[in-house]
Amino acid sequence: MTTVSDQPTSASSTVGRRRSTTEIEQDTPQWRKVLTSDPAARVTSLLAFVLFWVVVSALFDRVPGPVAVWTSLVDEFSRGEVFGNFGSTLYRFGVGVALATVVGVAVGVLMGLSQLSRAFLESPVLVALSIPAIIWAFLTVMWFGFGDTGPIITTFLTSVPFVIVNVAQGVRGVSRDLRDMSATYDVPMGRRVRDLVLPAVTGYIAAGVRFAIIIGWNGVLLAEWFGGGGGVGYRARFWYDANRYAGFAAWVVLFVGFIVLLDRFVLDKAIQRSFRWRDAR
Repeated sequence: MTTVSDQPTSASSTVGRRRSTTEIEQDTPQWRKVLTSDPAARVTSLLAFVLFWVVVSALFDRVPGPVAVWTSLVDEFSRGEVFGNFGSTLYRFGVGVALATVVGVAVGVLMGLSQLSRAFLESPVLVALSIPAIIWAFLTVMWFGFGDTGPIITTFLTSVPFVIVNVAQGVRGVSRDLRDMSATYDVPMGRRVRDLVLPAVTGYIAAGVRFAIIIGWNGVLLAEWFGGGGGVGYRARFWYDANRYAGFAAWVVLFVGFIVLLDRFVLDKAIQRSFRWRDAR
């Protein structure tokens, strides 16, 4: 006679225990951790881009390869063209972004605090967002001619809408109860903005400035291409008009490399620092 046990079968005998993330990470070999890390992914992406560049340059005669571009860039350094032209671009870019930051924060706070201001300014800001940088570059050359003014205004006009939108969104996210309480206790508007609004929207300001820097960097290049007296864009067009595409590509690589390094090592860390209060919760 067969005896049937009255005790139920344990679930652990039929279903394997799920391993925790910590256990999986501890059992992962070190070489796999290195290969699947963020730095390895970035290096792989860079190597893939260089390999693609080499293949394309081998297939098309008018596409200069990495060696030719590097040689042209070294020649530009040896002729003393890089630091002067790059300095001119940085000056124009810095002034334009600084103006965009000041005006963008002021207008963004105003739009965030006042429904009437938001209704009045929302459409112009959206229009400014929709206009490409190349259009602003053409217009500023027509308005201001050659020199520093055109690139500065182009940088300002292309970047300020992004600051305004981000700051206004951040101000609207500030606690309504805190704003109502400060109004009830007759806290001066200047103190409300300084002690309540601005600290709460620091992360949004940093994000807006980051977008402004990236978009404004493109704007200053286009403005110098069409109407700058010197600068990175002017020098790139010089080699383009001369049908020396290696020289043109050398300035493009320098231009793009600068903004990538700036975003990776400065802007990204500034964003993380400005949002550290949120991540610590």
